[in-house]
Amino acid sequence: MNLVVKGHASTVSNGVYSIADYISLPIAMLCAAPLLIRHLGMDQYAVWILASAAVSGGMLMSSWFGDAAVKHISACRGREDHAGAERVLRTMLGINLGLGLTVASLLYAATPLLVAHLPNVNTVLRANYQKSLAIGCALLVVKAVESVFISTQKAFERYGVASQLNILIRATTIVVAVVVAERSGSVVMIMWATLFVSLLGLALQGYGVWRDMRPKRLLPQWHHETAHELFGFGCYSWLQALVGMLTQHADRLIVGYMLGTQALTYYSICVQAAQPIHGVVSSGLHTLFPHLGARIHTVRATEMRRKIVSALAVNVALVVTLTAPMMIWSRYLLREWMGAEFSEHASATLTIIALGFALMGLNVTGYYILMALGRIRPLVIVNSTGAAAMLILIALLTPKYGIVGAAIGRLVYGPITWITYRSIGAAVHSAERPVQEFTIMPEAYENG
Repeated sequence: MNLVVKGHASTVSNGVYSIADYISLPIAMLCAAPLLIRHLGMDQYAVWILASAAVSGGMLMSSWFGDAAVKHISACRGREDHAGAERVLRTMLGINLGLGLTVASLLYAATPLLVAHLPNVNTVLRANYQKSLAIGCALLVVKAVESVFISTQKAFERYGVASQLNILIRATTIVVAVVVAERSGSVVMIMWATLFVSLLGLALQGYGVWRDMRPKRLLPQWHHETAHELFGFGCYSWLQALVGMLTQHADRLIVGYMLGTQALTYYSICVQAAQPIHGVVSSGLHTLFPHLGARIHTVRATEMRRKIVSALAVNVALVVTLTAPMMIWSRYLLREWMGAEFSEHASATLTIIALGFALMGLNVTGYYILMALGRIRPLVIVNSTGAAAMLILIALLTPKYGIVGAAIGRLVYGPITWITYRSIGAAVHSAERPVQEFTIMPEAYENG
């Protein structure tokens, strides 16, 4: 009984840390937005948003093995295979370093094309955008390696250390950005400062893994069998990362390139304000993934059913609690935060975007349960379909209806992803069997 209580307390604690980790960035960004717009101007702020979106997308693309690392390291932990966990960690470092360098090189090569097609900006802004993207390429590599250390700590269900360091680094980054903006008014200098702080964060996260895990070596390596197992799950994880990049950043690129920098600023602020609806739920329930991954060979179907019902109840309650104030008081919130003029332009957009993130937030429980079961291919198919439908609608509606049209386009994604719950029902409501019978071994991942 004590072990059960301790395990439950640990899961709740990890969920709280995960939420705190997530909300630290949007809260800091929301607080800093008025100051950054004041010191940079709306055009330079929009350039920073575009550069950050491109770099963040690249980070997701180069960190696509993060979920595979959590799954395999947590499985090694469940078997008390410490050598195997270290082997996965070091192989992951080699993979992510190589991927980070490759994606950064591609982004750097594409920089002139991205800069040339940015509408309604002057020569100075184009130059700043190009320099910001170049610095972002180095930042991308740093974050790709750092993600391995963060995933490793999550696989060991040690969210506390990773989250505390992330919160510290993110808060420092935003404070430094505001100070640099006030002193220099330059988005390029902000990117340099962000790179410096991120290097410090990489060193601290690496030290955290070394201190807790005590690996014999903390250097990249290539272990063929381990890499093969990671690729079995990771190829779908990469597609999932691509979908995540599209749902999180591609809409802003579409709005920026179709409507210009001022419209992008209005739209981006609304997305930043509403994104925590989905992000808080996703972060809080992320602990389901390593928690079930480490217990996949012992938990029976009846216990799995109980965990799913509890998680889904929390999921729905969080979505409703976070969404209602945003939709009801969007005009008031924007007026008090950004001013009356901003509220007049963007309050309707914020209401619609909040609903869109609420619909997305209802799929979180199903997502993590299927990840723990190894059923990643159905997730990729469903999420890819939702992302494609969303971006097509945004591209069609934005030219005609502006940022409101872009917001409406986001509504389609969430309901499409709810189909994942059918896959869970088919597995869990089968005959009473141990959960491992639903688990897909590495060699069978390619079959979904």
